[in-house]
Amino acid sequence: MKREVTVFALAALFAAVAAESFAADTLKQTIQAREDQWSAAFNAHDEVALAAIYLEDASLVPPGSMPVKGRAEIGKSLASMFSGIRNLKLVADEVRPLGTDHAVEIGHSEYQAVGKDGKLSPTADNYVVVWEKAKDGVWYYVTDIFNSR
Repeated sequence: MKREVTVFALAALFAAVAAESFAADTLKQTIQAREDQWSAAFNAHDEVALAAIYLEDASLVPPGSMPVKGRAEIGKSLASMFSGIRNLKLVADEVRPLGTDHAVEIGHSEYQAVGKDGKLSPTADNYVVVWEKAKDGVWYYVTDIFNSR
């Protein structure tokens, strides 16, 4: 009987670990899909669609600048970068849940920077995003921090 209880406990533990791993993989896929929407909006120079991925009171912390607060201001700030960046892609390298309605993502961006001479050069940056799952069930940026490599 004792052996059966031990086997059952181990099976339950393995099932819990597998379920947690599956949930983490699903969350990472969900976040990557949102990052793909962000990248598409940026590449289309769609300030409104880009800003809509942020919560109304979100914060953007770009390198070498003061933080930008609020969806509309974030949209304007990101739009100011449209002319200097081509073919941007965000890649979620790691996503960690923080409870059921928040997550933190560590990722990198790949893009071509437009030089003063108009030539494109491959570039990559790092970023950290804090996500919040809103009442509508959709994940939104709460805090977006990025820096150069």
